[in-house]
Amino acid sequence: MESKKFYITTAIPYMNAKLHLGQIYEFIVTDIVARFNRLLGRDTYFLTGSDEHGQKIEKSAKDKGVSSQDYVDTMVKDMKRLLEVYNISNDSYIRTTDKAHEKVVQNILIKLNENGDLYKSTYEGDYCVPCETFLTEGQLVDGKCPECGRDVEHVEEENYFFKLSEYGQKLIDHIEKNPDFIIPETRKNEVLGLLKQGLKDISVSRTAVEWGVPIPFDSKHYCYVWVDALINYISALGYSSEDSSLFEKYWPADQQHIGKDILKFHAVIWPAILMSLGVDLPKHVVVHGWLLMGKEKLSKSKGITLDPDEIAEKYGIDGVRYFLTRELSFGQDGSFTDPAFIKRYNADLSNDIGNLVSRTLAMIEKYRESVIPAKVKSPDFEKAWEDTKSVALELMGQFKISECLIKVWEFVNKANKHIEDSQPWTLAKSSEQKDIDKLDAVLYEVAESIRLSALILIPFMPTSCQKILDQLGIEKKTGDIRLEADGIWGSFDGNTKTGERKILFPRIEDK
Repeated sequence: MESKKFYITTAIPYMNAKLHLGQIYEFIVTDIVARFNRLLGRDTYFLTGSDEHGQKIEKSAKDKGVSSQDYVDTMVKDMKRLLEVYNISNDSYIRTTDKAHEKVVQNILIKLNENGDLYKSTYEGDYCVPCETFLTEGQLVDGKCPECGRDVEHVEEENYFFKLSEYGQKLIDHIEKNPDFIIPETRKNEVLGLLKQGLKDISVSRTAVEWGVPIPFDSKHYCYVWVDALINYISALGYSSEDSSLFEKYWPADQQHIGKDILKFHAVIWPAILMSLGVDLPKHVVVHGWLLMGKEKLSKSKGITLDPDEIAEKYGIDGVRYFLTRELSFGQDGSFTDPAFIKRYNADLSNDIGNLVSRTLAMIEKYRESVIPAKVKSPDFEKAWEDTKSVALELMGQFKISECLIKVWEFVNKANKHIEDSQPWTLAKSSEQKDIDKLDAVLYEVAESIRLSALILIPFMPTSCQKILDQLGIEKKTGDIRLEADGIWGSFDGNTKTGERKILFPRIEDK
C-alpha cells in the first residue's frame, strides 16, 4: 500500500431479498481491512451500497403490489440496519437509484458510444430472470441456469453491445504486468484462462426492462443492470460530475472486494470499461470464497440462508466477526455450523482472551486496590510484541487474515502462560521486597499485553476492544488509536485505576 490514501469497496448486493450471512462476511472482511488502514493512519474511504435496478426487482415489486422505488427503499433501509448491527464502518453508501449515479452512468454510456465501443444488434438466446444473466447454450445445465438451477427464458431482443472482445489481450497484458491485480492467484489464473479462450461482446442495454437507467441516446433502451451496478465504484466519487474531487483524491481503488461468483464482471468487464474510458484500473480485485451452511452454498434465490439477525442475537456481533475471519481461510470456501462456532468461541474468546482480562483485573483489584502498577522494563515482552505486530501486519497485507489472528493469539497466550509461570497469588503472600516488585512487574506486563492485544484486535472486534480499554482505565476511544503512536510496548505508563469489571465473552454451553 504505497500511498497514504486508501480506497476500499465491497460489491453492492442486489436488493431482491434480505441479506444473508455470506454477504455480511464480505462486509466484515472489508471492514476489517478498512479499520486496519485507519489504525495505520491512512486516509481511508470505505464504500458499500445497493444494486437496485433490473427485471427481478421490477417483478418482485409487482408481486408485492408496490412500486419498484418503494420496494427498493424498504430493502435498502433493512440493509443499512444490518450494516449498523454488524458494526460496518463504511464512509459512504451508494444507491444505483441515486440521480447523481444515474447521471454518471449516462455520461459513461455516451463516452463508450463516442469511443466506438458500443453498437446496436439483436440478442437471441437464453436469459435467467432471477440471476439477471444472459446465458449461452453451453453454459446451461440440463437446460437450466447453472447458478440457481431455475428454468431460463428464450429471448430475442434488440440490445446495445460493448466491444468486450477487443480488450482480451489488453487485459492479459495488464494482469501479467501486475500479477497481484487479482488476489488470490487461483482467481487470477481462472481469469487468464477465460481471457485466453477469447471474449465475446456483451449486452449493455435492454428494451424489455424499464426499471433502469435510460440510455441517453436511444429512448427505447435501458442500461443493463450489471453495467449500471459496476459503475457505482466511480460514480460514488463523483466521476464525470461537477465535483469530482473525491474521484481525483481516492481513485484508483486500492482494493475491490468481491465474491468469486462475480469474478468475470469485476476482473474482465469492469476493467475493460475503465480501459475504454481511459481511467486507471483498481490496484487489487480481492476475491473471497463462499460461506457455506454445512456443505451448501448460501443462496437467496434458493432460500438457503443464514439469517444475520438470528446469528447476531444468538452469538453476539464480535463473536461472529471473529469466527468468520479466524475459521475461514481467505479466498477459500468455509462453513458455518453451530458446533464449530461454539468450539472456537469458547476456546479463543471465552477461555483465552476473556479469561485473561478477567483474572488480570481481578488480581489488580485484589492485590493493588484496582490500580495497575507503574511501567517496568520487559525486554522479553517488548521483543515478543514487536515480532507479533510486524508479522500480523505482514500477514494482513497478504490477506492471510486467519494466520494474523493465530499470531496475535500466540501473544495473548504468552500473557496467560506468564501468569501461570509467575504465580502472582504466591507472590502476593510474600512480604519480601523482591516478590512485591515482581508482583508489580507481572501485573503491569500482563495488563500491557492485554492493552496491545486489544489494539491490534480493534479491526476484528471493535466493541469488545473498547470494553477492554475501558476496563483497563484507558480513556482513549478505539477510533482514535493509531498503531504507530499507541502500539509500542511501554507507551502505557500504568498507575491507572481500572474500570468496572465485566465478562467480555460469556461461555456458551453446548447443548
